[in-house]
Formats: sequence, C-alpha cells, structure tokens
Amino acid sequence: ESLGYLKSLPQSNGKAGVFGTCSGGRQAFLVACRTKGFDAVVDCWGGRVVMSQQELTPKYPVAPIDYTKDLSCPLLGLFGEEVQFPTPQQVAQHEQELKKYGKTYEFHMYPKAGHGFFYYDKSGYGQEQAVDGWNKVWAFFEKYLGTIGKR
Repeated sequence: ESLGYLKSLPQSNGKAGVFGTCSGGRQAFLVACRTKGFDAVVDCWGGRVVMSQQELTPKYPVAPIDYTKDLSCPLLGLFGEEVQFPTPQQVAQHEQELKKYGKTYEFHMYPKAGHGFFYYDKSGYGQEQAVDGWNKVWAFFEKYLGTIGKR
C-alpha cells in the first residue's frame, strides 16, 4: 500500500527506487526481491547477502542471495575491496547468481575502499570513491526512475 501511495503522489512520476548502505543495502536488496513494484535498487556494501549454512538460524532460515531469482528491478551494487562484509568473493558469488537468473545489474568494486567509504565523517571515507559512487547512484536512478531533479 505505501509503495502505491508513494507512486501516486502528485510530485511522483510513478516510479520508485530504494537505496541502502551497510545492513540497509541488504534490506534494500531484500525488499526489491520480496516486493513487486520498485523500479530500481541500490545496495552499497550490504553485507550478509551471502551467508554460509552455519550462519542460518531459525530467525534467519534463508540467505538473502537465495531470493535473487525474485529480484524485480535493476540493481546497482557499490562495494569496497577492503570490506569484510561482504568480501570481494561474496560480491563475486552474488554476481554469479544475478547472471544465472538474467537480472539487470551493475556492480562496481572500488580499490582501497573500506566499509562506509561514502561517510565523510568516518575514518573509512574515500573522497574519490565516494564522488564516483554518488555519480553512479544518480546516473542509475536517472536511467531507471526518469528524473531525480536538481542535485
């Protein structure tokens, strides 16, 4: 209901995207897999999309990667080589699943970028990577959502 309401607002062009960093990146990916109606999703270094069998619990019985087949819109993923959650190997595994199911996606891996490289007030901030990443986010949303207004 809320997605339909958002798309029906007078200032809306009828499209909606979802964006998240860290665990919010994972949640953005999950909502785009479990909810129909989004037009674009951005996952910035969302960890625990790929989970080992040992990490699954009654509270988390399914790894998010197992929902990849249900992804309902294009995905942009931005990751750092120095991030541990997800590791570059986990990002590659996720990319293989996206290819397997023929999903539309763009993944970008930034050298020398750690967790939270967008956050200018954190020690892991990488100005060059952040500027490039934000430009990719805006271009992706422009492509799939139509207009994003002035920045």
